[in-house]
Amino acid sequence: MVQIAAREQGSPNLIDEASSRNLTCSLEARLASSALSESSRVAFVGYVVWRNEENGDRNLHDEQVFLVREGRIRSLPLRTDLANHNPDGLSWGYSGSGSAQLALAMLMEVLDDWQRVRRIYHDFHMLFVAKIPSFANWTADGSDILAWALELETRLPNSP
Repeated sequence: MVQIAAREQGSPNLIDEASSRNLTCSLEARLASSALSESSRVAFVGYVVWRNEENGDRNLHDEQVFLVREGRIRSLPLRTDLANHNPDGLSWGYSGSGSAQLALAMLMEVLDDWQRVRRIYHDFHMLFVAKIPSFANWTADGSDILAWALELETRLPNSP
């Protein structure tokens, strides 16, 4: 399940249900839950940290993405060894370099196969990562990301 935080943190509903529903992709029709690979049993957590500069500028922010696997939390590796779109970090909510790097990194955690990832991560970037609302905190299950990957692979032309 994908969950996007509501824009207004003071609102009674903490989740933006419409955005969450639009980005959730279910594997139920494709696989029995027992057939899910271990690599899909992860969670991704993205959040924005607002900060002040010494000059008083309060409009600066840092976006961070963590990976949760087997009860351990760590920063999501950038995977610039495969493609270096943005060595400065990961981002979402737009169709630029930081979100392209995030798309690649998320798919590598779930598929662990560069040959497969390189064929679909640009589409995943535009259809999923760029559509996560800017400056929103969010979570995504590995099973949702796997479902997105499998769906995108079905759209590919057959390999020679």
